[in-house]
Amino acid sequence: MKKKVHISQCAELDILFEDIVSQYGTLILPKGAVINEYIIQKLKEFGIEYVYIFDRNREKIFPDYESFEERFDENIDKIKYLMNEIIRGKKLDYNELNRITDDVIVAWDNPEYVMNYLKKIHDKDDYTYYHCINVSFYSALIASYLKLPKEEIKTVIQAALLHDLGKVKIPLELLNKKEKLTVEEFNEIKKHAVYGYEIVKNDDEILDAIKDVILMHHEREDKSGYPLGLSGEELSIYSKIVSVADVYDAMTSNRPYRKALTPFDAFNEFVNISRNNLDIRIVNILTSRLSSYYTGSQVLLNNGEVGRIVYIPPHCIQKPVVSIGKDFVDLSKEDNISIIKMI
Repeated sequence: MKKKVHISQCAELDILFEDIVSQYGTLILPKGAVINEYIIQKLKEFGIEYVYIFDRNREKIFPDYESFEERFDENIDKIKYLMNEIIRGKKLDYNELNRITDDVIVAWDNPEYVMNYLKKIHDKDDYTYYHCINVSFYSALIASYLKLPKEEIKTVIQAALLHDLGKVKIPLELLNKKEKLTVEEFNEIKKHAVYGYEIVKNDDEILDAIKDVILMHHEREDKSGYPLGLSGEELSIYSKIVSVADVYDAMTSNRPYRKALTPFDAFNEFVNISRNNLDIRIVNILTSRLSSYYTGSQVLLNNGEVGRIVYIPPHCIQKPVVSIGKDFVDLSKEDNISIIKMI
């Protein structure tokens, strides 16, 4: 699965199999970073001679992006069906849930496919179901870097897939309202956590850990969350992971009442707003690991120029290096230039 190669043998679009650290233990490039000429030159400057990359000849579960997209569009329909069947009082089809879970796990063998899928614009009426899939992707990434056992990773993914189950009982016109919600309307939406838990609490086939996430994914470290006002010490690792994934996807998704933030604006705002109310260690894992997958993305800058991200400094992930023609623009050194859109 992995292959050791000399830096001179690296090719464009090779993907790092493991972190690269300096002799002092400082992260230079994270696992999952996409190799390009700029990065190769950076590694040479650090004196790195050999790296481990994913074997270019490895067998892929998804041979191309089209097959990946087709599989997960089907999974959206399956999640929608599963949730609506549960709402009608039917037992959860665990076999189907396990199949979707396995797809999410193997999806990260092709991170470029995952990132492309996450950037899709989805029909607003199906937002809840796409959101559940998105949150499962992010949760799987976090859980894998926390080195949770395989069975626990599966539990986290399944909890993420079902975390917003209760929203099926909220009227669509309320979920999709463009105007500011009234206090009464917001309180109704907040009930989705309890609605979801009430639906599954007596189903012996659903793990208690999953039921807890359905109820507690809006609880916060500082007791500012709902519906119970619990503290971080009272929350499971599963709830903490899904909470972080849930907030990040909400920030970077288009909603009727606001446009999505770019990932780099989200990284900056996410860390600031979550310092006290989310587990900051998990926030840092998601942002630092996720950032590496944006290498190679095309972006629009606020000066009207279009460029491509070639390097994301681990110490300043919200300010990548962008290539424009033959020039490189280090956004950490340019106060007046920023990314306004991913293309």
